[in-house]
Amino acid sequence: CRIENCDSCFSRDFCTKCKTGFYSHRGRCFRGCPAGFAALEELMECVEGCEVGQWSEWGTCSRNNKTCGFKWGLETRTRQIVKKPAKDTIPCPT
Repeated sequence: CRIENCDSCFSRDFCTKCKTGFYSHRGRCFRGCPAGFAALEELMECVEGCEVGQWSEWGTCSRNNKTCGFKWGLETRTRQIVKKPAKDTIPCPT
């Protein structure tokens, strides 16, 4: 096997099991997962992460469902999930 930090290969260029402390991603071994991917710790694999949209505008200040001053109230904003992760074990950020 020619893959760095690999314990077991499917072929010379594709790792199926990385050494301890490394994550498997598309046949290679990494210390951490690339951008857009999340670490699935129990399998030490990188899977597609959650993709979220842009934040909404801030809502009006409210307290107990009533409009209020900024000092004592709460403003909220939301964002939508654009793409759910490949596995349900990786939560999307809120």
